[in-house]
Amino acid sequence: MKASKMMLGLLVVLMIVGGVACGGGGKYASAKALMGKQISIINRYADAMDKANNAQDVVAALNAYAADTKDLIPELKKFQEQFPEMNDQAEPPAELKPEMEKMQEAMGRMMTASMKAAQYMQDPAVQEAQKKLGEAMAGMK
Repeated sequence: MKASKMMLGLLVVLMIVGGVACGGGGKYASAKALMGKQISIINRYADAMDKANNAQDVVAALNAYAADTKDLIPELKKFQEQFPEMNDQAEPPAELKPEMEKMQEAMGRMMTASMKAAQYMQDPAVQEAQKKLGEAMAGMK
């Protein structure tokens, strides 16, 4: 399913960013703030999808998530440029583990909530919103 692949792609990007956010002390304080923003965006999307009762609600949730994602991309790219050495680290340091746990929890909520969109995928407005979200996520690469 296209939406599942898109969500998996986002999960990979977010996990890379989470991995990028490795380190300790003040040097990586921006990682906590950035991860907090991501978690908030993901949770807002999951909440909106949980409350969606029709195609219009799904479209609104998808469009808001796409806009939030697009707005966050410059910060994600800046962070990756600032700390390129972090791209290859598999485990975050102990001080970032709480943020990673929150991120994983939010991603799980997002994946579950996103399944709600499946029942509305025949709606042209939902398809267009999915396309916009895909375009926003493509900017993360």
